[in-house]
Amino acid sequence: MEFEANRQRERIMRMSEFELVPARKQIETLYLEGVYVGKCKTGGYVKLLFQLESFYVEIVYLSYRLAIQKIRCSDSTTILDEYLEQIEIEYLVG
Repeated sequence: MEFEANRQRERIMRMSEFELVPARKQIETLYLEGVYVGKCKTGGYVKLLFQLESFYVEIVYLSYRLAIQKIRCSDSTTILDEYLEQIEIEYLVG
C-alpha cells in the first residue's frame, strides 16, 4: 500500500516541469490528463483552458486546433475570469 501511494506522488507534474516539455507533448498531456475548463474567442483567437494538477494551462490558437499561437501556464485563479463569464449560472442552480 505504501509503495503504491509513493508511486502516485511521483507522477504529479509541477508547472515548472510542464513548461520545459516540448509543445507537442504539452498538448498531448493536456488532452490525456488535463481537465477541460472552457473555450473562449477573443480578438480572432480561440483559447482553451485546462487544469493540470494544481495549475492551469491556456492554449491560444490562431486557427482553431491547427496553429498554436501560445501556451500559457498559471497557478493563479485569475486566469479563470474570462471563462467564468460564459457560464450561465441558472443552469447550475436548481
